[in-house]
Amino acid sequence: MTALAKGFDRLAPIYDSLAQLVIGQGIRTSQLFFLHHLAQKQNLLILGGGTGWILPTIFKINPTLQIDYVELSPKMLAKARLNAGGNRNVRFIEGTERNIGNSKYDCVITNFYLDLFNNEQLYPVVNQVKESLQPKASWLATDFSSERKWHKVILWIMYRFFSLATGLTTSSLPKWEEGLKRAGGKLVETRKSKAGFIKSVVFDF
Repeated sequence: MTALAKGFDRLAPIYDSLAQLVIGQGIRTSQLFFLHHLAQKQNLLILGGGTGWILPTIFKINPTLQIDYVELSPKMLAKARLNAGGNRNVRFIEGTERNIGNSKYDCVITNFYLDLFNNEQLYPVVNQVKESLQPKASWLATDFSSERKWHKVILWIMYRFFSLATGLTTSSLPKWEEGLKRAGGKLVETRKSKAGFIKSVVFDF
């Protein structure tokens, strides 16, 4: 197990509560904005899904959706299995985008995942995920935005916290939306919340 996985294992029992305490309920609602895009999809990849609290909502929108759920932390993955409630349409994978194999997907979700990488790491990660997408696939992403001074202050505090708590080496928010565009994604929808601190997008590839 990597040091980062061990770090997130330590946070697993309090991760969702901590996120809502710091950011508020908007950290969850922002991830639900564009789930209607999943209604006609068949194969979904979720990267860095954490505790899987979102899975029951996805099941309601598309009960037949086949999901590969990828998470680095074993304890987060264990919580996600519980939240899946025994749904057999979900395959749980311990790891990262490097562990998805040769599967092909018509949709991918990266919620608060791309912020784990610096700008140098970002494009190779996005490009690797892109190689696993079918033509006309959708990419749903929700992550932080740094548009105002107070955004930058909170992000500085958050990155310092995760550096100490998990060993995360990334120290600032990457240009994740630009990375999706650079990889050939076409922006379809966008929505901001928490006074612009959180941004949700849908890209077509």
